[in-house]
Amino acid sequence: MIEPQVSSTNQDFQVRQKCELAKHLENAGDYEAARKALAGFWGEIGERPTAAGLGPATKAELLLRAGSLTGWLGSAQQVPQAQEIAKDLIAESARIFASLGQHEKVVEAQTDLAICYWRAGALEEAAVWFQEALSRASSVENRVRILINRAIVEIFSNRLDEALNHLSEAAPLLEEIDDHATHGRYHMQRAIAFKRLGRRDNLDRALIENAAASFHLEQARHARYLARVENNIAGILMELQRFDEALEHLNKARQIFTELKDDGSIAQVNETLAHVFLAQQRGAEAEQAAAKAVEILEHGDEQALLSEALTTRGIALSQMGRYQEALEIFSRGAQIAEVAGDRVSSGRTRLMMVEQLEHYLPPEDLFTLYHEADERVGEAPDSNTGDRLRSAARIAIAAALRVAGTTIEETLSNSSLKEEVRRYEGELIKRALERTDGQVTSAARMLGITHQGLCEMLKTRHQSLRIRPPRMRQRPLSDE
Repeated sequence: MIEPQVSSTNQDFQVRQKCELAKHLENAGDYEAARKALAGFWGEIGERPTAAGLGPATKAELLLRAGSLTGWLGSAQQVPQAQEIAKDLIAESARIFASLGQHEKVVEAQTDLAICYWRAGALEEAAVWFQEALSRASSVENRVRILINRAIVEIFSNRLDEALNHLSEAAPLLEEIDDHATHGRYHMQRAIAFKRLGRRDNLDRALIENAAASFHLEQARHARYLARVENNIAGILMELQRFDEALEHLNKARQIFTELKDDGSIAQVNETLAHVFLAQQRGAEAEQAAAKAVEILEHGDEQALLSEALTTRGIALSQMGRYQEALEIFSRGAQIAEVAGDRVSSGRTRLMMVEQLEHYLPPEDLFTLYHEADERVGEAPDSNTGDRLRSAARIAIAAALRVAGTTIEETLSNSSLKEEVRRYEGELIKRALERTDGQVTSAARMLGITHQGLCEMLKTRHQSLRIRPPRMRQRPLSDE
């Protein structure tokens, strides 16, 4: 007996139903259930979807769902090369959608592509794809999704004002979307931005935003993102020195991620835990927690997260006096971030090296690290990075002066030594003036010295650096 053949139309309908269910489950954070929903047509990371006999639009939809889930599952399970595999599938789907003139589906694919680049730490490439998608998007759903996800790239690139601008642009559009998970993600991103801004008032706002995120995510039953909020709250409570409460939230986050078998997120909890221990001066426990995070993340391809975990471990090793090990770990973290394209993280790691290895590295190495960090952290670093940049400048200057101080009695007449100290000092001042467009007050603040002190240096030891007069303040134009 010959069994009846399933028509191409019926098969397309079946696949589209599966893809719709998989997308719904993916948006709810249930990636394993979403993968199972595509059974028969796609099953594992690295496996190409079975698209024989499908129409072009259906094939593109299947490729997109498989690609997006590859990215999410690869992150959760720390699968090597998962993001590259995901990008290939998503890019192929985008080309098919484009050939069919389905522009909103192209936008959806480009957004998923940008998210893959972000996971891999390639922030500039992610920003380019988000901008490309936003320029094409017309549906409210796509525009909101792009703006919310683009904000996190701006946050990690130290462009906090731009991040908040994107979220402000998304706010009125959210009124047209009846989806608690989307609202929850919006508040999550705002909370991260306010935390990065620093200061008590912003930390309080971050807690409020996280409370709003928790409400919406509970309504959406999005356990995975609820756990991320718990982890984020712990980071804020740590800043407020409420350590016991921070540990309680981390335990909640770990329990949820363990149930979800989300190793990538467990690594992030370990990294946050390491920071809490560092704040409590519990260096050995911090090093162990950070080492566990590194061990997990080394298996995947989320280079930005691996770089951060390595940096945290380097800090812990420094606190324990294991400076050579710390130097090697820091250097690896900075290199990984640099190769991935995350120059801001690479710069922050260099600042940590200056701060933590102040008494271990020679002055010329400290100055080089400060100079390299200054080039990488951007024109408007967040509060924490700005503080560390000023601290690094002070350390570099102090290190150079220590060289002179150690031999001051016998080498006061040694002009080469004094000139070397002056060169370090002058280069730091020059960089600060360049970054502040010649404004002495701002430059002094960046260097961590007084306005009067910098003026005295410019009048005496570094007269050549004042190459232009202060700018005149312009009166505002009147309405008349």
